[in-house]
Amino acid sequence: MPHSYFHVAAHIIFTTKNRNPWLNQEVRTRLFEYITGIIRNVQGKVIQMNGTEDHVHILALLPKDMGISDFIRTIKANSSKWMHETYEGEFHWQIGYGIFSVSKSNIPQVKEYIQNQEEHHKKIDYQEEFNKFLIAHGYPVINDHNS
Repeated sequence: MPHSYFHVAAHIIFTTKNRNPWLNQEVRTRLFEYITGIIRNVQGKVIQMNGTEDHVHILALLPKDMGISDFIRTIKANSSKWMHETYEGEFHWQIGYGIFSVSKSNIPQVKEYIQNQEEHHKKIDYQEEFNKFLIAHGYPVINDHNS
């Protein structure tokens, strides 16, 4: 086969350190534009991004020439640096993250889920939400996502 074909979609979730509410609406708007640029620069593609004051959800097509941990590290390191330069604060991302594969047929549902984050979090907090993702993917529930 003369060409390589690559289509890997993932739902990525990560939080601010200690889930501090640093991401107000204005900050999120600017931050999401910046993160979109980071992902584009490494040949990935954002399908949908949203979040709340303390966490981010990204539905993206992953870049074919970069490992997952390098991809996440690039997003978090560059966006954290940008936050420090733009807002001068003690901003940090939590060390960990969740990344879950999304089949092409499920992209519309995940996109809609991410679009409705603020409404969704009126009913369920971040910890409960993240634990549902862990359970759905065969991981044990965690009591505190601050570690």
